[in-house]
Amino acid sequence: MGNSLQTLHLIHSLDPATGGVLSAVELLNQALLDNGIDSIISDDPKVRNRDKNEWTIAHGLWQWPGRRARELGNRYLVYPHGMLDPWFKKTYPLKHLKKQLYWWAKQGSILRNAHAVCFTTEEECLLAQKTFFPYQACEVVTGLGVMEPPVQTDEQAEMFHQKYPQLKGKKGLLYLGRFHPKKGVDDLIRAWKNRRKKAEEILVLAGPLEEGIDWIKFLKNLANDDPSIVWTGMLEGDLKWSALRWADSLILPSHQENYGMVVAEACSVGLPVYLTNKVNLWREVMDAGAGAVESDTPEGIQNLVNLWTVSNRTPLSTAAQKCFAERLHIAHTVERLLGVMQEPAG
Repeated sequence: MGNSLQTLHLIHSLDPATGGVLSAVELLNQALLDNGIDSIISDDPKVRNRDKNEWTIAHGLWQWPGRRARELGNRYLVYPHGMLDPWFKKTYPLKHLKKQLYWWAKQGSILRNAHAVCFTTEEECLLAQKTFFPYQACEVVTGLGVMEPPVQTDEQAEMFHQKYPQLKGKKGLLYLGRFHPKKGVDDLIRAWKNRRKKAEEILVLAGPLEEGIDWIKFLKNLANDDPSIVWTGMLEGDLKWSALRWADSLILPSHQENYGMVVAEACSVGLPVYLTNKVNLWREVMDAGAGAVESDTPEGIQNLVNLWTVSNRTPLSTAAQKCFAERLHIAHTVERLLGVMQEPAG
């Protein structure tokens, strides 16, 4: 196929506030470009083909990208990006009923007629089979992943400690993400307060403090000005990577997480990860021995917090870096995706 291959990524919105799908699409698009593939992203519902040999990749369900991909007439792929997770069926039953009707009308046939439906993890693929009926799709697990982390510099570390001097010399358990109820941060705070802590141990909660104000107020009341809990606000760029390199482990106590890009980023810098089994990367982490996995119950999250010790960081760190290199590097995703496109139709 060579460099003549073209890919068109369709996404409902390019607004970063819409969530992690955009970040995933941008990463995948850039990785394809880096491999010499002519790849573009469009949020235009009226977008047209550039070439009859172009592949269309529809990202997400329920919106126009899947419909448009089918209308364009070229072979197309669909990435559900976790939107077939049964957690939504259980949590929002009325919305699920509406989606089931749309599934019968259009969405089911869009997946059925796709060249392939691409999943980012084995867990996502397994969960997708249990949500809507009838379900028929040519399934493939392409993975997702991230690129190599930026090179660490002394200036980055110094900038981080100047902004957060209270973290210097501390041992940190880091949560990095949004403060949505599905993220389990309330259970994390309770578990942390129940932990028998050493004086140098800190829980860092890093995420945007402007979204979901009522929920954040609830979480801060729950924390009750505990001096061992530090709120940094949202961390991006050098500050984010400095935090990942400063921390002793990452924790993600989510009740639903399709991939968990931050898990791949943590592993890329050798940061051990402590996850619930509702983060769909849990199998990859467990198989690699890159951290610990428990249920997303309050008891399970308490176990994660209690399991966290600084003393066993070195072997976990080595395993995390190996997990990234062998499983979570986006180069593997590009290789699998190109392999799917080379398969004959039908």
